[in-house]
Amino acid sequence: PPLESAPMADLARSSAPRATIGASLARGLKASWTTIALIATINTGLAGVLWIDDPRPFWHPLVAVQIYGFMIGYCVNVARPWESERPIRTLAAAVAVGAVVGVILVILVKGYSWEYVAERRKQFGLNLVLAFFNGMAVSLVFHVRLAAAHAQARLARAEADRLLLSKQAIEAELKLMQAQVEPHFLFNTLASVQFLTETDPPAAHRLLGHLIAYLRTALPQLRASSTTLGKELELCEPYLSILRTRIGSRLSFSIDVADGLRAHPFPPNLLISLVENAVKHGIEPSADGGTITIGARREGDRLVVDVVDTGRGIVESRARAGGGVGLANVRERLAALYGPRGRFTLVPVEPRGTRATLEIPIDAPS
Repeated sequence: PPLESAPMADLARSSAPRATIGASLARGLKASWTTIALIATINTGLAGVLWIDDPRPFWHPLVAVQIYGFMIGYCVNVARPWESERPIRTLAAAVAVGAVVGVILVILVKGYSWEYVAERRKQFGLNLVLAFFNGMAVSLVFHVRLAAAHAQARLARAEADRLLLSKQAIEAELKLMQAQVEPHFLFNTLASVQFLTETDPPAAHRLLGHLIAYLRTALPQLRASSTTLGKELELCEPYLSILRTRIGSRLSFSIDVADGLRAHPFPPNLLISLVENAVKHGIEPSADGGTITIGARREGDRLVVDVVDTGRGIVESRARAGGGVGLANVRERLAALYGPRGRFTLVPVEPRGTRATLEIPIDAPS
């Protein structure tokens, strides 16, 4: 009934602040054993200094300083000034509260009467001031360390967010690229099919079959964010077959990849980019063409894929430019996807040609 729901709502609202206060007070008890041992050591050192002018047994200043120190540490841990907009003001307030509560606890633990406290109020007041300043000095050391650690953590989170945004931007660019089938490649292939239909119908039939195989593999990947090495090879093989039909005997190719490696995840369109680069910069500029060999192997926890061509080789100007825009994109994608664990190299081979190598961690998602 409505008349009963209002008191329940008031009870819920009143219990929320109590739960928050209780959680804050309980949070003050959370500290590592290293921190506790360090505070106890510092307190013991301060007690030793105070004991020089104290005729009483050592346990008197030791108990008092330990109570002051741990009470101040507890209050600082509850207040968490490193999370405050005004950390020094919050820290000073927490230390002040801890010092006052510490003095009260010392009086209760040692069993001093209020008459005794009143007679020595100046001494207790001095103890309160010393506890505050000593607490501030020690707490500032911890505060600076914790603030630096939190700043480093925030920096690490910001860097992770930046890398994630970079990866998402590159993947978005990849999806845009995947949504566009290279028009020149298609038009040239269809033009070749049209020409061969009139001059060599069997060759036109084979070329059309390669084009269908290429599109059958390429089109389903238009919306894919990941693929496998086997799927990438299925894309490269008809692509090279089409080019071999168009270029003729100047291009030959072979694919040597074990069946066990074909199921491994692989970034989409990276392998075809290397194959396109080998054809464009290696085979086509060479008068007598060459051979493209695609191989893959496992080295420890890494998948290593090679695209080797026996074409023109690395031209000096191209080498200085880093291999062109396409290969620069390959490096950027590897860095975004795998960080330092992904690697791409482009080196010459003897007597002529180029080896492009991709290395990615097998256990990482692509």
